[in-house]
Amino acid sequence: MVQPLYAQDLFSSTNQPFGEYLVGRHALANNQFDIAADNYLKALNLDTDNILLNQLTLSILVTDGRLADAVKISNKLRDIDQQNDLSKLMLFFEKTKSGDYEDLLVTGDGQGTNGILKLINPFFKAWVLAERGEIDQVETIINEFKAGNSLNFFNYFQSGIIYEYLGDNKKAEKYYSMALLDNRTKNLRVAEALGKLLSRQGKDEQALFVLNKFSKINPSNEHLRLALETIKNGEKFEPFISTLNDGFAELLYTVASILMQDDMKRVATNYLQYAVFFKPNFPLVHLLQAKIFESDEYFMGAIRELEKINNNSPIYLQSKLQRARIFDQIKLPSEVLKALKILESEYPANRSVLNEIAEFYRTHERYEEAIEVYNKVVTSIVKENKDDWVLYYFRGIVLDQEKRWPEAESDFKKALELNPNQPLVLNYLAYSWVEQGRNYKEAKIMLLRAVELRPNDGYIADSLGWALFKMGDGEEAVSILERAVQLQTKDWAINDHLGDAYWVVGRQNEARFQWRHALS
Repeated sequence: MVQPLYAQDLFSSTNQPFGEYLVGRHALANNQFDIAADNYLKALNLDTDNILLNQLTLSILVTDGRLADAVKISNKLRDIDQQNDLSKLMLFFEKTKSGDYEDLLVTGDGQGTNGILKLINPFFKAWVLAERGEIDQVETIINEFKAGNSLNFFNYFQSGIIYEYLGDNKKAEKYYSMALLDNRTKNLRVAEALGKLLSRQGKDEQALFVLNKFSKINPSNEHLRLALETIKNGEKFEPFISTLNDGFAELLYTVASILMQDDMKRVATNYLQYAVFFKPNFPLVHLLQAKIFESDEYFMGAIRELEKINNNSPIYLQSKLQRARIFDQIKLPSEVLKALKILESEYPANRSVLNEIAEFYRTHERYEEAIEVYNKVVTSIVKENKDDWVLYYFRGIVLDQEKRWPEAESDFKKALELNPNQPLVLNYLAYSWVEQGRNYKEAKIMLLRAVELRPNDGYIADSLGWALFKMGDGEEAVSILERAVQLQTKDWAINDHLGDAYWVVGRQNEARFQWRHALS
């Protein structure tokens, strides 16, 4: 990110765009990159020759994905001989995208040799040579990579993609497999590429093995799920990469993914923007960019990225659900419900959509509506499995809120039947029994198990302590409730419970202190 400067350090006279700059600077400090970019551009229009302002604006434009404007500023900086690394990189990408490879092939780089650029330079060159059919030179570049370092995964994966593009499936399979064996990461993108390549060669059994193995690591990955479905339906896959610019985009996306693993999200943001510069419709890039912007609380930027994912993408539904959640974060409940209802019309009876709608109603205390939707989901279940516990658990909670305890209790018991060691369910049901003054013995056993499963959960520790208090074991209750307060210091109810326990064991002064603390 740009390091903001004081306005007096940036402008040489008082007749300068201080206002626009300060608004932009404030927006930048709050990760509102669109507002920052707008105001820096306004400032730049009033002070066009300010070199430092040009460079600051360029950086913000790249972060916000306005690369056409970024190229214009980069050209200006080049013309006045004031280029920095970012402007050089933007002009390199612009030339490469347009098919001008002179810098890359003649000088060997074109965008520098430091850090990340040193990593990607050889592959940019290899892609161009592959496009020209100069296979020997491609192999020379790939063979120069040395095994046994932290870049193995990246080098193997990119080499595999290039060999597949060249039609050398044997070498592509070799390098994809080596990338998957690398210990640094379990990359689902590589698994997808290898699975599809194997299937295109008629090796469906091997393809299914790879895809199933990595699908278990991330069951929600729609690309792997769709790939498995495609093979089972006897359909064929398109090549993983079909154009040179797509190859550049995949290269840059992989760099961004690695940067994210190293928690370098601001640099990753730029590389994601470079990727869509070469491939404007790149759903995985838009999704990752949206996640970064959301973590920055740049919510409108995240929504903008998600809206770029069209309905023929495997992650369309995922993107729309995430968009609805962001509306919820920024307190726009009408937009949340509108978005979810549109999805329900597009995906009738889809469980993910219905769960999201039910969750919206539950968290907004619209319990009757939540129950209706949960009922729809329950009736749609063909064969129950262990993971369905969560459905009965949440329906039980809203039934309890609606004073329908017998039905709620039945749902909690059903959840435990599906997943007997679920601490949240054990806690809720057992604590409810304690509050109702019944089933103390069974409740105690359940709460001891819940604490064993989640020893650092203050709320579960409180439930056990309160159960012991209700059962007349004051000394043990104090011990457990003190632990609960340590884990959840600011919860008034837990502090209140500890005060009650202190009182019954004769520690009145501590009880009064604890009650005052609870009230405060």
